[in-house]
Amino acid sequence: MRIILINPPLDSVIRDGHVDPVTSYLFYNSAPLGLLYIAAVLERRGDTVACVDAAAELLDIPRTVQRIVDFAPDIIGIGSTTVVFDGAVELAKRLKEALPAVPVVLGGYHVTLLPEEAMQHGCFDVGVIHEGEHTMLELVEHYEGQRALEDIEGIVYRRDDGAVHHTPHRKTFRKLDELPFPARHLLPPNLYKPVPVDEHAMPKFAMVTSRGCPHACAFCQKSRTGYRSRSPVAVVDEIEHLVRDFGVRDIAFVDSLFCANKRRVMAICDEIIRRGVKVSWTCSSRVEVVDKEMLQRMKDAGCWRTRFGIESGSDQVLDFISKGITKEKIRNAITWAHEVGLRPKAFFMVGHMPDTHETIQETINFAKSIPLHDVTVQINTLLPRTPQMEIWEREGEKWGRVINETTSEKSFWEPTFVPWGLEPDDLIRYHRQFYREFYFRPVTLARHLEGIESWRDVAKYVQASNLFSFLFYNAEKPSLGMVRNFVKTMVKGGEAQARAEAHEYVG
Repeated sequence: MRIILINPPLDSVIRDGHVDPVTSYLFYNSAPLGLLYIAAVLERRGDTVACVDAAAELLDIPRTVQRIVDFAPDIIGIGSTTVVFDGAVELAKRLKEALPAVPVVLGGYHVTLLPEEAMQHGCFDVGVIHEGEHTMLELVEHYEGQRALEDIEGIVYRRDDGAVHHTPHRKTFRKLDELPFPARHLLPPNLYKPVPVDEHAMPKFAMVTSRGCPHACAFCQKSRTGYRSRSPVAVVDEIEHLVRDFGVRDIAFVDSLFCANKRRVMAICDEIIRRGVKVSWTCSSRVEVVDKEMLQRMKDAGCWRTRFGIESGSDQVLDFISKGITKEKIRNAITWAHEVGLRPKAFFMVGHMPDTHETIQETINFAKSIPLHDVTVQINTLLPRTPQMEIWEREGEKWGRVINETTSEKSFWEPTFVPWGLEPDDLIRYHRQFYREFYFRPVTLARHLEGIESWRDVAKYVQASNLFSFLFYNAEKPSLGMVRNFVKTMVKGGEAQARAEAHEYVG
């Protein structure tokens, strides 16, 4: 059969015809591996498969529909998270007008978490709950007339009377090594570009070595989703495949949690070293898992950066959001990563449910007090089926108020929930202030200057000037005043002071 899989268009492209720099760089800088895994198992079956990443290509609805119509599919699959679901619905409606006889299958986190709500939209014929590789295979068999729909586990669909029907839950698939590598050949090779501060070598591809997460962070839809991992041998087999077949020089491991346990990470590093694979890579870590020995082994195996989800610099807030870490543990992990040369990066949020002016400023000050190379700062958003949403539903307005219940790809960059004692403008101000206070310091600037070795390195920062201006000043394009502030910061610090501060945590 002919099957096409779609990552839907962005709301901002549909609405405004363009995308803001944050969305362009931070939301769509790697391929939709979930769709590509499904594509790979379908190709292995013998089906003809196409994949369109409308978000990354900045396609609007008409152009996306035309691409699909031109392919003449027998089945259409659309993957969607909560923040792009409106675009998925609009796309599916237009597809039903253009191709009324072609079934549209919905997958992804939104239908998994809110199946009843998602399937109220008549443009979707079937929803896939949780992972889709084996479910999609059986759906193809159904549309070939070989299998009854009600006999397929892990789906939701409407009966003839309009009622939404759930089939039995599909058991979690654990033998990840049995899956083929994602069908990356179905997408343009140069479609994705990393944020400049995350660019180390090109081409850079994304890869996953595990699925799920064993932790229960309050804000996350992946909370306690059942952690499973691939074997070190299988992981390095795919690394070699990327290097050999795609010329990859840098890999971003985009697992929810790459460093889940020390033994597994050490085994992957040892296998990379044993085979002599020459590739750089980055990954995500938990601060309570890493130690200096482990981080040094990662560095020896090609890792150049590890990312930590810190979220707050207040122990009170960390406890509320169930991070299971303390500021002391954070400081130790970040310092060790810095000392072995891993350029640590951390993720933070402002606007947690118990956040105040004081805790947000404490977080900013804490981020500046540890040897981080980079940060990503977001505004807390209440997503469906997360622990903090359960708190909100249970305790009402004790913690704050929702000012915008709609979701879009900009939800994490604009206030939707505001804690009591704060205003929406406060969250926007703190968000921009966080970036400015962190980056406009001689120590941070010096760390980045040390990484500039060619005019190409300079060019990548210039190309991202609109991103920086948005994060620092909430402006789409940099102004002369912004440039003056940047230069003043560099001059005020002085080269000697900057380099001294850049090494203040070493020895």
